[in-house]
Amino acid sequence: MRLKVIILFSLIWIAGWPAASAEIRNDSLLREQVRLLQQRNEYDSAYQAYTRIYARQDSLYHSFYSHEIEPLRDTYQLEELVLDNKRALNSLYLKATLLLGGLIVLGLCGWIFLRWNSRKLNQSRQEMEKAKTLAEVSMRNKSLFLSNMSHEIRTPLNALMGFSDVLATEGIDEGIREQCNSVIRLNSELLLKLINDVIDISCLDVGNMKFDIRTVDAVALCRNIVDTVDKVKHNTEAKLSFETDLQSLMLETDVQRLQQILINLLVNATKFTPKGSIVLKLELQQDALARFSVSDTGCGIPVEKHDKIFKRFEKLNEGAQGFGLGLSICQLIVTRLGGDIWIDSDYKDGARFVFTHPLKQEEEAL
Repeated sequence: MRLKVIILFSLIWIAGWPAASAEIRNDSLLREQVRLLQQRNEYDSAYQAYTRIYARQDSLYHSFYSHEIEPLRDTYQLEELVLDNKRALNSLYLKATLLLGGLIVLGLCGWIFLRWNSRKLNQSRQEMEKAKTLAEVSMRNKSLFLSNMSHEIRTPLNALMGFSDVLATEGIDEGIREQCNSVIRLNSELLLKLINDVIDISCLDVGNMKFDIRTVDAVALCRNIVDTVDKVKHNTEAKLSFETDLQSLMLETDVQRLQQILINLLVNATKFTPKGSIVLKLELQQDALARFSVSDTGCGIPVEKHDKIFKRFEKLNEGAQGFGLGLSICQLIVTRLGGDIWIDSDYKDGARFVFTHPLKQEEEAL
């Protein structure tokens, strides 16, 4: 803007240069005349001459200002006004942009909050559905437990009461007395096992079961367990055996709990294998895991029950004694010891249960 004003001044000055030159020559002549009058001591005439010079200069200034400077000032003020309008418009645009940006940010924050709130609501809804499902499963398990408890405990208790009355009868011979003692002992053991299963499953559920970790030779332990089960097995002619290529295998484990798993699997095998063979096998895997397997030549387990057999109160034979908690307890113990248990679906000659056990225990896991 200022550059335009300078250029305009220059153009006006150039355009008015001839007239200005003539005025300058006239002023010079008058000044020379005044000087001569002063030399001749004609001061009144010199004063009048100076007055005419100043009057001409003042008239020239007013004429130049009114005809040239005033329009230029108006142009400058107009351009200043336009510039002020542009500045005001730019400020308005800036404020509008900031306001729009603020609204966009506010809308984005609101959208993010709504999405987060919706996600939390969905998560809460899913947790409520999960809790509802767990409650329904718990109620169903409770009903099954009470039903099984009333049935399973009633049988050995009736046997204990009945044969105790027989023992109290006078005049019975020694053979009948021995049979009664044998039945009473068997049903007492059955009742004790039922109660122990209930205690174990409750302790494992809440994590209160303590494990006594020691180092044991798994090969020797398996041999002793097979000998023990072979001596106490009932209602089966199946041959029990132990197979391994190892001379010894040292494990860090809870001996009582490992025995509980193996005895449970072997006793279950004797229930469903009236003839044939039952084999306990021990192998060492390359990933520092001991692999136990119990194979039998019995009736086997239907494929559709493979995923359910480890659930609570699930029984292959509804007429068999027990709550259906044995395999659930085995799974919980194996998991706590850092292993895994499953049914070998590739084995077709009966049933084969397999579980792994780490050679070393991590104390934090127990």
